[in-house]
Amino acid sequence: MNRKKERWIGHYGSSQQILLVGEGDFSFSACLAKAFGSAENMVATSLDSEDKLLTKHWSCVPHLEELKKRGCLVLHEVDVNVMNQHHSLKDMKFDVIVFNFPHAGHVSWLCERDTLLIE
Repeated sequence: MNRKKERWIGHYGSSQQILLVGEGDFSFSACLAKAFGSAENMVATSLDSEDKLLTKHWSCVPHLEELKKRGCLVLHEVDVNVMNQHHSLKDMKFDVIVFNFPHAGHVSWLCERDTLLIE
């Protein structure tokens, strides 16, 4: 019997089925995959299409490569509001759903890290 030891990174365990929703440049999911040594237990999604993602978050390329190498299912154009109807997700079950920094909308003179927009 060749069992891998479960690894815990904060609240996340390598034996949990993890859904990462609304990833920007996929840096968080890639870091988690690296720390676990595998991403076969993970599904990472973005609202953007792959083409839009590549222009909007040019830094995503190495993160996507890391996720693919480690066996993560990466899905694009997944709207969190209707993801229960998504053909790849509707029958899946997850132990943990991670929605880091949901998009707060745009005000042309504010950045997403500005306190006024966060409030």
